[in-house]
Amino acid sequence: MTVTSGTSAIVCARTDSTDSADKYGDLMTTSSHLSDNLSLLAHETSLLMRTAAGLDDDAMRRPSLCDGWTRAHVLSHIARNADGLGNLASWAVTGTPRAMYDSPEARDADIAAGATRSAQEIRTDLEDSAARFAAAAGGLAGAPEEFEVEMRGGRKVLGGQLPTLRLMEVVIHHVDLDAGYTFADTDPGFVKRAVANSVSRMTVKADAPSVTLRSQEGDTWTIGDGRQVVTGSNAALLLWLTRGNGAELASNAALPRLPSWG
Repeated sequence: MTVTSGTSAIVCARTDSTDSADKYGDLMTTSSHLSDNLSLLAHETSLLMRTAAGLDDDAMRRPSLCDGWTRAHVLSHIARNADGLGNLASWAVTGTPRAMYDSPEARDADIAAGATRSAQEIRTDLEDSAARFAAAAGGLAGAPEEFEVEMRGGRKVLGGQLPTLRLMEVVIHHVDLDAGYTFADTDPGFVKRAVANSVSRMTVKADAPSVTLRSQEGDTWTIGDGRQVVTGSNAALLLWLTRGNGAELASNAALPRLPSWG
């Protein structure tokens, strides 16, 4: 599924696939940040649960920011991602290989079927799957942090990187629900790191625009020769970089089209 806008197209359903670790690699330091990332993940998960609690059956069926997906699809995807990453955490802890998903087809079918459930069933699944991941990830400290596991599509990551992958799933897809939560509600330090990571990814793309990003928090990033200046909060910059929405940004020219996030 894709998120479409005037400036970019985002592949929502692939954020836990082979390129996830490439997207978030600069965020995924292990030992020194494992505990912090798990704590932040618990906080962000609680915010997601609060949003989900406010969605009744009708609200669940409304469109999300992911083209072709309702909010029910997005929440079902988040739940299945928790179980998939939980399988990898178990692999890192026990040393016994476990596939992230039984198959791509089974994963997609589970999301589609999950989206047909009642709001209460979706919320229960979301909470239970998050608890399962938290339990599995709680054992990652120590040797499992450096244990290599294989994601869907064959990408190798370390056990200690799994909480960051999960955190990005929760935060970005929470925004995709289009239910009131924004990047401005996320930990400011994490938003800053996510902007820096997005800029780092974009600088290697041939079709990346030449822009200087200046945040209201005092941060500056440059892509290309930086001829066009774009200003706004770090949260607004992240929304533009990841979801193509530059409504809260200011610039000396029309915002350029961004390379696809997917």
